[in-house]
Amino acid sequence: MGNINAQYNITSETVSRICSGDIVAYEEFVRNYWETSVRTCWLILRNVHDAEEAAQDAFVNLYKFRGQLKNPNKFRIWFYQILLNAARQHQRKRSNTSFVPETELLDPTDEIEQTDTRIAIREAIRSLNEPEKIALILCYFCGLTDREASIVTGWSLGTYKWRLTKARHQIAKRLQYSDPTLKINL
Repeated sequence: MGNINAQYNITSETVSRICSGDIVAYEEFVRNYWETSVRTCWLILRNVHDAEEAAQDAFVNLYKFRGQLKNPNKFRIWFYQILLNAARQHQRKRSNTSFVPETELLDPTDEIEQTDTRIAIREAIRSLNEPEKIALILCYFCGLTDREASIVTGWSLGTYKWRLTKARHQIAKRLQYSDPTLKINL
């Protein structure tokens, strides 16, 4: 769903064009990855306006620093680093202002059990510390490998795996507490 290389096939030619300043390739990339990028930032920030601003900042920084990418094969990791940094920067800015949480939007096609499960999972994720939440997002939403996620976050591989495991256990524990009949397989 959110995996940049899988969702839209980014070829090394496209990456080279973006890095060389080809505005058409850059615009196409922005169009193709805008929604995925906003969604990734939203998972971290939980505010659509902040997520859109963070994604916009990430795309501006991608273009501004496009010449710094040394290995086109590392484009995905590099882009997620930029995206994560933009989201973190917006989070730091936001900590100095008041925050009103968004209203829970429910899918009208969901069954009641699906809605209850979705709400329980969102609440469980919201209860995580920031590092554990980021580890989950990079693994399950972005589809990064453990090694890629550790590079994106700047954590050692062992630290990333520890935080991901900790997040899985915390979510499983919280979900089991909220609904003992829920089957959890993380």
